[in-house]
Amino acid sequence: MKAPNARPHAAWGFRVAVVIVVVVALAVAGFGVWQLWGVGHQAAAKAGDAGDAYLASCPADASSNGQPSPTLPAPLPPTSAPPEGSIIGLLTLPGSLTTWPIKVGTGDDSLDAGVGWYPQTASPGQIGNMAVVGRRLPSGGAFDSILSLSTGDQVVVETCAMRYTYTISVAPRDLTVQPDATWVLGAVPGQPSVVPTTSWLTLIANQDVLPSSDRAVGFAKLSDAVLR
Repeated sequence: MKAPNARPHAAWGFRVAVVIVVVVALAVAGFGVWQLWGVGHQAAAKAGDAGDAYLASCPADASSNGQPSPTLPAPLPPTSAPPEGSIIGLLTLPGSLTTWPIKVGTGDDSLDAGVGWYPQTASPGQIGNMAVVGRRLPSGGAFDSILSLSTGDQVVVETCAMRYTYTISVAPRDLTVQPDATWVLGAVPGQPSVVPTTSWLTLIANQDVLPSSDRAVGFAKLSDAVLR
């Protein structure tokens, strides 16, 4: 008497399994879309608000105090750096519609909707090497597109007074290092015995989307400095 019911029960169980597989697939796809678009959109909007607040806080006569010269003051010592998490400028990658705040420090708070500045390195436009770090996918990071940069591309850094243009000489996709490669933070990257005479910008990001110890590093040299 039970045998005739076996097939309907099996078919019902198969349908349930199919529904579960479809639901899981849709959930995974939805999460992927959110990571690729939603998180990035949210981070960009947050960065825009922070950038607007930074510019609004600038003194009205800030631009009159700047000197558009490649011979600028040496970087401040770490003890004189602004407070952790405060914004010291804005960074725009070529081809990007988003301007990212440059925040003091390299912790999670600084990397959230922004890039982190190593306070032991030079400040924007100053003689020496200004090193910044940002995140790539899947966090909606400021450096999502860093591996698409090429030699000759220009990165813009703005402060209340100045607009600095750095031209990439080593593309991030061409150089991979490990986290202990502190030479990339040197005043002249890779040349510890050389006294800096110009301003460098070092861009650092996770090389891979999935967690790994590889870091993509790019170097750019100051090519223009003008009043805002």
